[in-house]
Amino acid sequence: MMDTSSGSSCAACGPWWRLPLLLALVLAAILLTRGIGIRETTAPDPAADRFVGQSGKTISLVIDFGEERRRKYEGVRWREGMTVRDALAAAVDSSSNVKFAQQGSGQSAFLTEIEGVKNEGAGGRNWTYTVNGKPGDRSFAVYPLRPGDQVLWTLAAPQ
Repeated sequence: MMDTSSGSSCAACGPWWRLPLLLALVLAAILLTRGIGIRETTAPDPAADRFVGQSGKTISLVIDFGEERRRKYEGVRWREGMTVRDALAAAVDSSSNVKFAQQGSGQSAFLTEIEGVKNEGAGGRNWTYTVNGKPGDRSFAVYPLRPGDQVLWTLAAPQ
């Protein structure tokens, strides 16, 4: 018969305090990891800082639908690494009824529609952009912007 009154557990199980200590260490590791992860991955709220901030560095964006219908977004806050796509997304965020769609991503991304107005394909009107009057020479998702840049999206037939 085994004596269980001594307070120690069986020899194969080890001391009784190992399991609670292990659980406490695992819990502490989870809490630390989640806290670090939140600090590392939390990005500034785009809705809070899309317009002129303390730095004063901004870009402007105009969407020209044709037939004298335009949307202007002045003072869109510029940030390091901002692309034409990022500027469009920041402007779209400021107006809940404006949406855009794209196909592909990165270097192969291209805009397919803004506010329900879709590209018409070969020979038709399609969305194109210029930055400071120069036609975009690459995907809008990778074209870098600098403070003061002016982006114009135009729905037009090829010339």
